[in-house]
Amino acid sequence: MAEPNVEDLIVEEPPVVIVISDARGKTAAGVVEAAAAQFVEDVIVIKQLGNVRSIDMVKDYLDANVEDGKDVAVFHTIVNQNLRREIRRELDARGIPSIDLLGPSITIISTLTGEEPVYETGRRTKVQIEEA
Repeated sequence: MAEPNVEDLIVEEPPVVIVISDARGKTAAGVVEAAAAQFVEDVIVIKQLGNVRSIDMVKDYLDANVEDGKDVAVFHTIVNQNLRREIRRELDARGIPSIDLLGPSITIISTLTGEEPVYETGRRTKVQIEEA
């Protein structure tokens, strides 16, 4: 019986998607989970960082949770425009691909309605949803 190759014994860990939010992170995690459901099980690992209030909090988390050579991406829902910009710059500087799930949506709705957003973290409002 042949000895197994060491390469055959190494189990690759799936890539990590970090969800960053200034609230709980359920919205972003739900989007990532829905996207991941289109692939085989355990295709990614989702890690959540919620209640983000500063760029330092994000930097500390990334320093502790992103390993060199490990495949990682970030999906985020940050309401504060300045913090969103700082996070995007930090991720770009680290070469981490990211998707801002909230910023473009706010911009489109503001343009569509002519209304200015209130930029309040965790805010919920009643919206009429009509199902087809």
